[in-house]
Amino acid sequence: MPRYRRHEEISEFHLAKIEWQAWLLTVELRDAQLALKPFCAHWETIDQLHRDMRKALNLLNNRPADYEEPHFAPMSRG
Repeated sequence: MPRYRRHEEISEFHLAKIEWQAWLLTVELRDAQLALKPFCAHWETIDQLHRDMRKALNLLNNRPADYEEPHFAPMSRG
């Protein structure tokens, strides 16, 4: 049985699938977090998971871990 070649970086196909699943999870976590009282243990845990997922996706996309997409005003065309 042939061995699969291993790569140093994730493929675009796998990255797209991971980003889609992360987005779905983010939507569900946001809904769950809105039902919680702020700053309790479960709320803090979900908040930390959001940060960890953002950091992981940044690293997989070869960006700095603390990168945040710049905010563009709706009419700025930026």
